[in-house]
This record gives sequence, C-alpha cells and structure tokens, in this order.
Amino acid sequence: MNEEYVWLLEVALTLLAAKALEALFVRAGFARILAYLLIGVILSAIYGHFELELSDVYEALALIGIVVLLFQAGLESSLRQFLRSLRDASIIAIGGVAASIIMGILLMPAIGIEFKEALAMGIIFVATSISVTVKVLEELGVLTSPEAQAIIGAAVVDDVIGLALLSILHALPHNAFNIVQILVVPLLAFGLWFGTAIISNALIGRLFRTVLKMQLEAGIEAVSFALVLLLAFLAQMVGLSMILLAYAFGLGIASFRYAAKRVEERLRILTSLFAPLFFIYVGSRLDIELLMSYEIWELISVIGIVVLFGFLSKIVGCYLAARILGFSSFQSIVIGIGMVPRAEVALVAATMSLEMKLISHNLFVSVLVLVTVSLFIVPILIPFIYRHARRM
Repeated sequence: MNEEYVWLLEVALTLLAAKALEALFVRAGFARILAYLLIGVILSAIYGHFELELSDVYEALALIGIVVLLFQAGLESSLRQFLRSLRDASIIAIGGVAASIIMGILLMPAIGIEFKEALAMGIIFVATSISVTVKVLEELGVLTSPEAQAIIGAAVVDDVIGLALLSILHALPHNAFNIVQILVVPLLAFGLWFGTAIISNALIGRLFRTVLKMQLEAGIEAVSFALVLLLAFLAQMVGLSMILLAYAFGLGIASFRYAAKRVEERLRILTSLFAPLFFIYVGSRLDIELLMSYEIWELISVIGIVVLFGFLSKIVGCYLAARILGFSSFQSIVIGIGMVPRAEVALVAATMSLEMKLISHNLFVSVLVLVTVSLFIVPILIPFIYRHARRM
C-alpha cells in the first residue's frame, strides 16, 4: 500500500464508523462526542497492536476541525453579550477558575503527583462546556431565569480564561518552572484575544461589504475561513493555543447577525466532517498497552479522585461566587452544577498536556471519564434540583 495516501483510508473509515456509532448514541440519549472518543480508543488499540500511527494529514484535518469548532462557538455568542454581563459573569467564572486551580494543586497530596502535573490538571479543570446545561434549562422552560443567564454569561468569560490558561501549557518548560512565564502568558493571551475580538468587530463589517461587492463565490465564507486559519497560525507563532484567536474572531463578528449566521451555516459542514476527526484523534492518544500495565485499583482510585475534584471545582467555586453576588442558595447550586460539564476545551487541554508529557496516561484517562460522567450526570441533577425546589 502507498503510505502517502493512507490518510484517505483513515479518514473514510473512521468517519463512517464515527457516524454509525453516533446514530446509536444519539438514539440512546448519549452525547455524540462519546461516540467519537470511543472510535478513537478502538483505533488506538488496533494501531498499537500493529505498531502504527495516524498520518500527519489526518492530524492536520483534526486540528482544522477543532479550530473551526471554536470559531463556530464564538459565532453563537456576541461581543455585546460578553461585555454586558462581564462584571457578574467574571466573578462567577473567576470563582470556578480559582477553585479549579486549587483542586488541581490538591491532587498533589491526594494522588502523589508533582507540581507541574497538578498545575496542568488545574488548567484542565478550568474548561467548561455548557451546551448540555443550556439544552436542559431550555427544556425545563427556565432559560430566561437569572441563574440560567448567569451560567451563560459566566461560560463566555470562563471560555476566555480557560483558553488563555491553555497557553500556559505551551509556556511550561519541561525541566524548570518559570513563574514569570506563568504570570505573563495569560495576560498576553487575554490581551491578544480581546484585541482580536475588538478589531474584528470594528472592521469585519466593512470587509464583508467589500467582499459582497466583488461577487465572489462563497466569498464571505472563504475569507472568514482563511482569516481563522491565519489567526490560528499567528497564535501558534507567538506560543499561544491555536484555538484561542479562532473563538475571539467568531465572537467579534457575531454581532453582524446576517454575516455570522451565513458563515455559521456554511461552515457547519466543516465542523460536522472534521470535528469528529479531532475527537477520534484525542481518543487515539490513549496508550492501551501502557494503561493495562497500571494496577487496576490504583487506576480506579485516581479516576475517582479526579472526577470528584473536577465536580467540586466548579460546584464550590461558582456556588460561593454566586452567593457573594446575592443569588439564592438554590440559584447558586444550579449555577455551580450548570458549570460542571466539560467537553471540547478540556479534551484539547488534556491532549496537549499528554503530548508534552505534563500528565500521565492514567490522568488523561481520568479526564476522559470526567468528561463522560459530567455530560451524563448534569442533565440528571439539574431537573432533580428544580423538582425538589418546587416541592419545598
């Protein structure tokens, strides 16, 4: 077989398998992302047995998938919404971030890991994905409630902080801990992120009008996609996460609803095709043989502690911050639990940490379990809390 073109077979087979399993998971009421991860784990076992690796082209397509996915996430919000809810949302988000870092540090005595590994886990804990929470709140008919709006606003701020903190993983040296880098990189990341959002919001309308006058085929979509890739490249060049500016760009142009909706609808096909490849790639990073070498009870205890700390980081941190802002105890616990789910960004952070040898395989598996459990448990907990509150 010509190895130069083996990526065609990899993409075809994994995408077909992912969509087939996705159909089963959706019918059973599970999140799509779990199907993709499972395909990746199966692929890891097969490739590990034959001592093979995914092709570079497959990895490149997977990275396009996550960049476009974060760009699309930005398009679904708006810079105006972000700025309007900045004060309260920031306090709630910072509460969750602070508790996440603390819980990561507390893993040092709990499971016996080093400081760099604990810091990486704290950063992984920061990432929140509230799509599941929003869907549940919508089905309960409480999406316009104060607690629901607080969750949505805090999630926007949390995304910014989480994506900025991802860049710390790039700055962490392998043999030394540099406190200057740890302090400077988040400030640089946030400044670059905010600058990208503001500039794109100010200039993109003029650019889009010029593109429309040129009567190009899919001109707005092509220009947007090219700019997303350029911003991802710029982020990498300055040592930041490539997904950082993709989200900011999407948030910046989201105020132009016609253009944003058009771009989102047209580029959704790229997300549908390439985002599954990224999560398959994430699952494939598991070293099954190495994992099997761990003592089973040791692995179970590590997973249990990581999942527990992952839940507590958001529940405790966001609950306390919400109470400080004057939310009721009921509203605060809804906010805390609503901020628990982890998905894309947590997986990105975990994959980066694993590849840079900042965390071990058993901690990587623990993050996968945390993602899975949070996506399953939160949709059960929130309706239970509302039902209990209505009976009181």
